Amino acid sequence: MNEPKVKYKRVDSSVHGEVKEIKLIGEDEKDKNYFVFWINHNNEHRSTRVSHKELFDWFKIDQLEFDKKFMKLSELGD
Repeated sequence: MNEPKVKYKRVDSSVHGEVKEIKLIGEDEKDKNYFVFWINHNNEHRSTRVSHKELFDWFKIDQLEFDKKFMKLSELGD
């Protein structure tokens, strides 16, 4: 049985480990930053608070992936 190929993404040293999967990107409306919830290469769940530039630089994502993972606070409901 073949195991699925895992896609790793290198991030800045401020973010511990390597990113295996970004689960969700949320907005922090107070200061225009983002919260990123992700799983590292050891299957540990992590979260990181980043600016717009840090999000794209550290996580090496493109606009398409951002659009798929981004969720506005208003979309989360009560």
